[in-house]
Amino acid sequence: MSTPDIHPRDLIAGLQKGLALMQLFSADHPRLSVAHAARLSGLTPSATRRFLLTLVHEGFAETDNREYWLTPKALRIGQAYVDSAQLPRMLRPIVEQVARQTQEHVSVGTRDGDEIIHLLRSRYSHVASLSIRPGSRVPIHCTAGGRVWLAWQDEAARDAYLLRNPLQALTPYTQTDPAQWLAQLQQVRQQGFCVVDQEYEVGMRVVGVPLLDRAGQLKATLTLTTHVSRSSVDEIRMRYLAPLFEAQALLRPVLG
Repeated sequence: MSTPDIHPRDLIAGLQKGLALMQLFSADHPRLSVAHAARLSGLTPSATRRFLLTLVHEGFAETDNREYWLTPKALRIGQAYVDSAQLPRMLRPIVEQVARQTQEHVSVGTRDGDEIIHLLRSRYSHVASLSIRPGSRVPIHCTAGGRVWLAWQDEAARDAYLLRNPLQALTPYTQTDPAQWLAQLQQVRQQGFCVVDQEYEVGMRVVGVPLLDRAGQLKATLTLTTHVSRSSVDEIRMRYLAPLFEAQALLRPVLG
């Protein structure tokens, strides 16, 4: 679906700033002072304080008069998507089919800025990882779904991503050499899938394929996660690519 052209005069700046402020809270920043939130957001301390107090008034945040933190009511915003979006419901039967067939964890993700956000995960899972729960966000550069997204972009977009996000090692296995990393993206595009071996989480191997619509546009990624004790990289290719590609074909009409 294309994004309509929206004139700046039709935008509500206060709503934009308030939503941006809510997104500052994270695992790294579960609580924020006014000064800290102002630095992160680029707003003035006075404006930041008013936005935070508004969140408190509406029940989305609490404060001890020094720091602010989100309340469970903030989950309503994400839950509204889960309850209203058709895409996860349409994908669910195929995701569960692949999980039953492979006896592995299967999930669907999409790109949001420079991160991958998980929209859906199979009910079957032997993998104990917080990074694959619905709504979780993972970096693009060292995840199978993320590399698929970058592989389907042009060279200029990849270079721009690198400028914004220098490659960081999250595990001893993370690829941080830009030349080799770019070569891997080229290989991913040519072969149509990506395997990541413990680059984001030690002990986890992930294989991902693109989910394309009828026009060949990338809409999401389908990934399978397994533990290193269960499958080698070669076994992942032999055992899991066929069901992933089958699901890819089945979902193409669903994606429009």
